[in-house]
Amino acid sequence: MNDIIELVRKNLKNFIRAKSGALVVILGPLLVIFLAGLAFDNSNVYSVKIGTYRPEAEPATNILLDQLRGEFKVVEYDTKEKCVNAIKNTDINTCMLFDANFTIGVPKKNQITFYVDYSRINLVWTIMQTMTEQVGEKNLQASQNLTKIILNTMDYTQKRLKDQRAAVTKLTTQNQLMLQNNKDLIAELGDVNLGFDESGYQVNDLESSRTQVKQWMESALALSEKGLSKSTTFIAAANDLVKASGASQELKDKLTASLASTLDEIKKLKADMTELKTVTQESFKQFDNQIEAINQAITDTKTDLQQADTSRQMSLRVLEATTRLLDQSLLTTAEIQLIINDVDNKINAIEIKDPGAITQPIVTSIKPIVQEKTYLNYLFPVLIVLVIMFTALLITPTLILLDKHSPASFRSYMTPVKDSSYIAANFITAFILLMVQVIIILAIASVFFSSQVLTNIPQAIFLLVIISSLFILIGMVLGYVFNSEETATLAGVSIGALFLFISDVIIPIESMPEAFAYIASFNPYVLGSSLLRRALLFDSSLLSMYQDILIMLGYIIAAALLASGLYMMTRNYSLQQLTKKLTPVLVKMHLKKK
Repeated sequence: MNDIIELVRKNLKNFIRAKSGALVVILGPLLVIFLAGLAFDNSNVYSVKIGTYRPEAEPATNILLDQLRGEFKVVEYDTKEKCVNAIKNTDINTCMLFDANFTIGVPKKNQITFYVDYSRINLVWTIMQTMTEQVGEKNLQASQNLTKIILNTMDYTQKRLKDQRAAVTKLTTQNQLMLQNNKDLIAELGDVNLGFDESGYQVNDLESSRTQVKQWMESALALSEKGLSKSTTFIAAANDLVKASGASQELKDKLTASLASTLDEIKKLKADMTELKTVTQESFKQFDNQIEAINQAITDTKTDLQQADTSRQMSLRVLEATTRLLDQSLLTTAEIQLIINDVDNKINAIEIKDPGAITQPIVTSIKPIVQEKTYLNYLFPVLIVLVIMFTALLITPTLILLDKHSPASFRSYMTPVKDSSYIAANFITAFILLMVQVIIILAIASVFFSSQVLTNIPQAIFLLVIISSLFILIGMVLGYVFNSEETATLAGVSIGALFLFISDVIIPIESMPEAFAYIASFNPYVLGSSLLRRALLFDSSLLSMYQDILIMLGYIIAAALLASGLYMMTRNYSLQQLTKKLTPVLVKMHLKKK
């Protein structure tokens, strides 16, 4: 047991004496855990950036964007293409597109389309959930407002109809009274005798009597004229004869007889005139009776007309009363019509009447910025850069330390070769090994998987060269810093884990505090995977990625200078150590020669 304790103590002393190894073993995991804790010790989405495009600045969109600005960074774009391209360039995380004339609750004008990058699998679902919650909250608020409007309209309608119930009752009573008045008017007009008895006027008899009287009068006048004429003629003739008579007595006797005869005729005419007079008087008496009957009939008709006029006047009064009632009814009806119109306007003022629009005033849809692919397509850029990073960080220092500790290291230092050639040789060796591994991975992915994982080959090769070069140079720095393979391997794993944890592979960078996320955005692993993803998935041009490429080239230059400086320091240190080791040997050889 004591032997074991002593051996453990000895091992610990050796470990502590190896200062670089102790620092890597202790500080490496500690640094990784510390930085990971700073980055992910939260459950918030701090730096999610939302791009928006809206054809017009509607009040509804202003309210929604103001609500989003309280929790996220909102960037507005003037075209849809700029907004979508901003996702590809990692300037924003999602793009919100509003319908033209966006109006909450109006179908075909209430849709919000979210464009997301499905290649960022660990972030896309968080964004979708967050946006769904935000829009869902606005949906609920809008639905509650719409429901409140409907309920208020129903309450208003019920109240107004209740207030007008008395008016409707009054209108009914007035209509009933008007109906009764009309019935009375009908009965009153029914009692009016407006019949005309044509036989009571004896129009035909009156015409016949008038004709007879006329004939009789004409006959009487004719007879009178005839008698008078004859009498006049006779008298004139007799007078003439008597005056001028120079006749005998016999003749005179004859004349006397003639005059006597004429006198008889005149008497007869007088008798006829008397008879005619009597007949005429009787006819006129009958005519007078007929006229009297006509007068009586006219009087009776006048009486009937007076009664009809009285009934008419009464009917007019009833009609006037009915008219007044009708006027009142019309006013009441007009009031009811106004109320109905008011209620109808209130109902028509409810713009949203679609049940679907009320339950879901805002319609959302989620679309990918590229055609949907398999998860392997989305993860391949991240995986290939991850393999390159760890392979470069582990193989490169191992190659350098194997060469440093090999028996031929002394001969290597003594050969007349430039220092830059050694550095370039180490870089090219590691690069060849790394490229062989990448080619094997690409071949396996192309042969055994259905998805086409490698597109846009020229740009992808260029970016893979840059990414591989950077991590190889970082591995060379580790190889020149540490003296043992184990320590260098542990340092490489620690640095790789640090790059991995402070990236968007496990947890999105947007989940980190803003300052920490800004620093993490310059992580070589983040830059490399982002560049390769944009080239493979979005077919982005090198010109559109020039900023990140320049940063990677800057890292490469800095790492190359650092590796060169460390190589020179390591070479000088190794020569010094070798000189110290060879000094006693050279002294002994020199003494032997003497």
